[in-house]
Amino acid sequence: MSPKKVVPGAALIAAAAFGLGTAPPAAAEYEEYAMNGTYSVVSNGEWARMNDRYQDEPSVRSTWTVTTTCTTALTCSGKVTSSLGWTEDIYTGIGTLWYVKHYVPEWIPCPDGSRAPGLQVYEFYPATEEGMTQRISDLWLGEDETTGVSGNCGRNKSLVLNLPVKITKIS
Repeated sequence: MSPKKVVPGAALIAAAAFGLGTAPPAAAEYEEYAMNGTYSVVSNGEWARMNDRYQDEPSVRSTWTVTTTCTTALTCSGKVTSSLGWTEDIYTGIGTLWYVKHYVPEWIPCPDGSRAPGLQVYEFYPATEEGMTQRISDLWLGEDETTGVSGNCGRNKSLVLNLPVKITKIS
């Protein structure tokens, strides 16, 4: 039996037919769903709730620089750098909901003068001015929730602070 001749052109055609040597679809295909750029972030203290009771809190304003990549129209992740001095992961959950989780080491003052930590979670979605979900937008609405650990400051119940958050693309 004689050895088979390999024709270079035929090998390339076979590789292309079976997907060998071709790159996977580029993330650029889903770039329109990504959240990239500089954003103004306002957590509105006028509508704050502490353990589901409304109480005025100071509003918090910051600027975020966001870089994300989407592997599908519903799966995105990246980094957020806040003008408040922290950098955290950002990612999508179910559908159009985005999340940023930030550990706040000295969040709540205790009666003894110490401070207890909290976990701040931003949950938001792309929206219209009326608050309706819109898949692609320069406006994002949601909630900024910070939760303390049960037992902090000698309290059995966790403190939970909720503020509505509005995120607007600047550039």
